[in-house]
Amino acid sequence: MRHREVMIKAALVLVLVWGCVWGIRAYAGSRKITAERVNRAVAEANFSDWSGGKATPDPTEASRREKELRKIAALVNGLDFQEREKNRENRSGETFFRKLSPDEKNRFIDLTIVESMSRFMESLDAMKPEQRKKFVEQGLKEINEGRTKSEMERADQLGADLLDQISQQGMKAYFEKSSADTKLDLAPLMEAMNETMQGLRGNEFGPRQ
Repeated sequence: MRHREVMIKAALVLVLVWGCVWGIRAYAGSRKITAERVNRAVAEANFSDWSGGKATPDPTEASRREKELRKIAALVNGLDFQEREKNRENRSGETFFRKLSPDEKNRFIDLTIVESMSRFMESLDAMKPEQRKKFVEQGLKEINEGRTKSEMERADQLGADLLDQISQQGMKAYFEKSSADTKLDLAPLMEAMNETMQGLRGNEFGPRQ
C-alpha cells in the first residue's frame, strides 16, 4: 500500500511539471489567456522579494499583493496546455514564485494547484484510451531524456515542502476525480516516476526526513 501511494504521489508531481493540464483549453472559456498576458500581469504587479518572511509586512502593500496574487492565479488557471508550456520554457513563473512570502506561496498553491489537479483528472478521464496511452508515452520519454528530473530539482528548490504540498492535493484529486481505467493507464508512468523521485531524494517520494 505504501509503495502504491508513493507511485501515485510521484506521478502527480509530474502533472505539475508538465503544467498540470492536458488539453485544458475546453475549460478556458471564450477569451483566450496567453502566457504573455500572465507575464504582463506579473510585471505590472511588481512584487518585491518577501521570501524571507521576517519583517512585518505593510498592511496596505500586503492587501495589494493579495489582490494581485488572486488575479494572477485566476489567469494561470485559464491557460491552456500550449500556453502553460510557454511558461514552462521561459520559467517566468519561478521568478514570481520565489518572491512570495511563505504564506503567499501556500495561498498561490491553494488557488492554482487544487483546481488544476481536479481539471487534470477530469481531462484524463475524458480522453480516449489511445490518448491516455500517448500521454503516458510522452511522460516516459521525458523521464528517459532526463528532462523531468531536472525540472523536479528546480521545483524542489522553490520550497522545502513544495512538492509535498502539491502531492497532497494531487492525491486528493486522484482518488476523488479519476476513474479506475485512468488509474490503470497511469500505472507505468507512476512506476517510472517513483524511480525518478528515488534518484532525486535518495529514497521513496515523501516528506523529507
